[in-house]
Amino acid sequence: MSDVGDPAPAERGPAGERPASGAHSDRETERADEPGLVRRIQEGDEAAFAVLVDRYVDRAHAVALGILGNRHDAEDAVQDAFIRALGRIDHLSPGSPFGPWFYRVLRSTALNLRRHEGLRAHDPIPIGAAGSADPESETLHRLDRETLLEALARLPEMQRTAVTLYDLEGYSHNEIAEILDIAPGTSRAHVHHGRKTLRGILERGEDGES
Repeated sequence: MSDVGDPAPAERGPAGERPASGAHSDRETERADEPGLVRRIQEGDEAAFAVLVDRYVDRAHAVALGILGNRHDAEDAVQDAFIRALGRIDHLSPGSPFGPWFYRVLRSTALNLRRHEGLRAHDPIPIGAAGSADPESETLHRLDRETLLEALARLPEMQRTAVTLYDLEGYSHNEIAEILDIAPGTSRAHVHHGRKTLRGILERGEDGES
């Protein structure tokens, strides 16, 4: 795995935002229509909520799997999180982005599930990947999905979630800070240490070591 750290400050926009490129640019385009979709949902339009479910379901599975570590619990958490999000949609302020708010609901749901239920055996599901100008993120995208998921499962929960949101989902550190209720600098630290640990795990795997 390439030993490449965070992009230099010149490669980022204001306030730690990523430069728009590839699928990440597409993600920003998607987000632009979300305030209108949220408004329609708040007015009772269930079809608008179905649009957001279709948009986020695969990404939500990736994040839930990063927290819970197996397919079945991740699926339960995602289903419950969408139900909770629909029930609480009136709490989302007009014009606010749906994604960060929904991922906070999802994380809370997944952590509650982990606390109250025994987790089943690990059964990986495919992980979604957003585009990025970050070379280390691109390295993660090229890894075999099962290899990546197994390596991520060995990280502490906060590092695992931060790496998933940053490198695979394309969120900025400011957005991750909002989702996880931490400081942006703490998000950077989690990603930095998580990447470093992943490099060691993957390099040991390539060398055939346990």
